[in-house]
Amino acid sequence: MEAELSGHYADPSALQFLWVELTNQCNLQCSHCYADSGPQTSGRDVLDSAQYRQLIVDAHNAGCRRIQFIGGEPTLNPDLPALIELCTDLGYAFIEVFTNLTRVSDGLLTCFKRNGVHVATSVYASKSEIHDAITRHPGSFYRTVNTLRRLLEAGIPVRAGIITMVENAGETESTVRFLTDLGVEKIGIDRVRQFGRGGVTERPDMQELCGECAGNILCVGSDGKISPCIMSKLWSVGSFLYTPFNELVSSAKLATTRAEIKRATSQRLKDGSGSSTNIYTICDPKTCGPYSTCSPTTGPGPCGPSGCTPCFPKG
Repeated sequence: MEAELSGHYADPSALQFLWVELTNQCNLQCSHCYADSGPQTSGRDVLDSAQYRQLIVDAHNAGCRRIQFIGGEPTLNPDLPALIELCTDLGYAFIEVFTNLTRVSDGLLTCFKRNGVHVATSVYASKSEIHDAITRHPGSFYRTVNTLRRLLEAGIPVRAGIITMVENAGETESTVRFLTDLGVEKIGIDRVRQFGRGGVTERPDMQELCGECAGNILCVGSDGKISPCIMSKLWSVGSFLYTPFNELVSSAKLATTRAEIKRATSQRLKDGSGSSTNIYTICDPKTCGPYSTCSPTTGPGPCGPSGCTPCFPKG
């Protein structure tokens, strides 16, 4: 497996990582959600089962071997188990599901185990009342934590993200201890990004991005639109519905957008201006290529390719 991955990533033109948004709908309605997801947002979903399958095949043909299913809440899409099985059949080396863990059935957990799926989630506090205030859904804390225990008992690789905000100020250390005591070994920390419900302006600045989406990674939304990453949907480069995937991957517009992101985020780091100076580009490990500038080494974060753990899109 290591030899296969090493050979794959030696090709700089290969698509290295893909986020697939299975729905924009979510059973929760987190106060900071970058995607502005919620119970009433399924109207944004356009792609059907056949189109998702074709997308996964096309990405594999483009060299991609690492994929993350996201939402909204991806477990709301009944095709999730079949799409996971397809990834396994095609030979994807890394499959991850980013879920709030409130609706993982025994059958889905078995599917995760059978296919070597990794799971990522968010826990906002060690106190249920704080976590539930952020998700705006009473009882979500207990369901998430109970499923975390089930996943860990089953030996399924799990990582958790903590997003710092006003609602959970001062809770980070206690939440890290809580997750560590549960048995979670990979814990990432980030702040709210100024997108979706987390934003304070109608048109966020590119400098709010971490910068890793300037690399050879992509996101496909449930509406078919393709963007450099899950946080950069405002800078879509086209639609899988109207343009073949291989053309979008090699398009001049994608190359130009990636270059603009690189310039914007490099300028942020250079001048230290704006709220973006506090962005945590958390990569595990710090020395992973090609994004060797990621820090600190406390857990997963925005770099996905070449050994790094993929991004926490939802936080």
